[in-house]
Amino acid sequence: MARIPLLQEDDPSISPDQRAFLRDAGQARGRLLNIYRAMANRPEAGRAFSNLIKTAYRSDSTLAPKHAELAYLTATVVNDCYY
Repeated sequence: MARIPLLQEDDPSISPDQRAFLRDAGQARGRLLNIYRAMANRPEAGRAFSNLIKTAYRSDSTLAPKHAELAYLTATVVNDCYY
């Protein structure tokens, strides 16, 4: 059981901001990952996280995609953070 609720975009009790965050995250990734469902509890934090990822690893990066993925995977292994 998740300690942080995983919000569903079809839940009528979520706020319009949470719904918009889930919609935008799903469109950007092509699918909605659970990390974004958890971050939808605080959409402003989720947007900040998304901007960080975009800047460091995606379109706004000066790194080649293969180097960005290597940096991401290296940080994951070094910090014992497996998702």
